[in-house]
Amino acid sequence: MTDQELYELCKQYGREARKWRNKFVALLPEVYKRRLYRKKKFHSIYEFAAKLAGLSKNVVDEAIRFDEKFKEMPKLKSLISDVGL
Repeated sequence: MTDQELYELCKQYGREARKWRNKFVALLPEVYKRRLYRKKKFHSIYEFAAKLAGLSKNVVDEAIRFDEKFKEMPKLKSLISDVGL
């Protein structure tokens, strides 16, 4: 494998990682509302997000805060899973 091929693979995997991370972040407000993290024996939403996706407390707080702000804007809210916060 050449350096260029390795670099292209790194870029591809990086894009995929961001895509799936954004999808996970978009699920967090619903996980929080349903208290799914408690049902699955996590101590907090922060532990849930950190262990399952490696997310920080700030990212979790931001996802929950954005959910409140976008209640009146469902189309904009639906874009979070595609473009991120």
